[in-house]
Amino acid sequence: MANFVEPAYSKSQVTRAGQRIAQNIAEVQDLVTIETWRASHAWVINTFQANLRRRSRGLDIVVGTRLKRRATIFNKLRRFPQMQLARMHDVAGCRVIFSDVDSLISFRQDMHKARFSHVRKNVADERWNYIQNPKVDGYRGIHDVYEYDTRSAQGRPWKGLSIEIQYRTLLQHSWATAVEVAGLLTHNNPKFGQGEPAFIEFFGVASELLARRFEGMTSCLPDQDYEALKDRLIKLEAETRILQLFRRVNSKVVDIDFKMNNILMFPFVSANIENESELEVYTYSNLNFAIASYNKMEKDFEGKADIVLVRADNFENMRITFRNYFADTTEFVSHIDSILTEPIN
Repeated sequence: MANFVEPAYSKSQVTRAGQRIAQNIAEVQDLVTIETWRASHAWVINTFQANLRRRSRGLDIVVGTRLKRRATIFNKLRRFPQMQLARMHDVAGCRVIFSDVDSLISFRQDMHKARFSHVRKNVADERWNYIQNPKVDGYRGIHDVYEYDTRSAQGRPWKGLSIEIQYRTLLQHSWATAVEVAGLLTHNNPKFGQGEPAFIEFFGVASELLARRFEGMTSCLPDQDYEALKDRLIKLEAETRILQLFRRVNSKVVDIDFKMNNILMFPFVSANIENESELEVYTYSNLNFAIASYNKMEKDFEGKADIVLVRADNFENMRITFRNYFADTTEFVSHIDSILTEPIN
């Protein structure tokens, strides 16, 4: 069994380190504090992923986990200067992907009935139900946040740490993947509302069309005419050429010696570069070795690559859950093509 990192700093120390990051005055000790804090969430991830995999056994459900990327943590602290790092609820994350909305809702309801000590923080607050209330950028899915609790002495050091569970359908996941891949392949980052407005609008319109066409629901543009949205997407594609870029990217399946702990690294490229940008995968049997390598690689390749540490049962589950790192937008492009080529009613 892996020797999991225990929290070594108080929440006030973690918060102060995060504040210094937000103010761009961080020192070496602040970085050490943050890296230790992030690594300590591995125990919580391990606990929840085991529970989710047990519950999903035999069902058409994919489960994956990840520690939040260093660059994403820093970006979030700088975008929200008042945020306390010790209260950031998604440093640890589990992603659960379903074939349809009904399966998602049923599984989530059963999860809410689970007999464990962990406390769901959003019991009376459905603000993270982005299927019922889609984000303005078109993101859909549902997030739950749990605070780790236990009666066992073994797990006591991690009591109070948080984890976010993301529930998505395959359709919603294909859209979210496309948004992240667009951020990897261009100088825009629509996931965080950054970059050219046309890119941000493209994905908002796409989300509305996908929700109506394939799930009988609405997204962020519920009052707009369906055919008008299709026309708008065609014009946005002519301006951004994002679908053209997605088609051009070679989604290469890598041959790896799969282990549960994997570091995925996708080098940044320009949308104007014709050459393929290959995913690099590093596998580890030992979780602590993986975390140590993850921390080092993020420092060594800062600004040069997008890197994430993920855990999954098998290679195919990892590929589905984290398909953005494989530049796999095949389903998104296929769905959009079918919408744009359907006959006018």
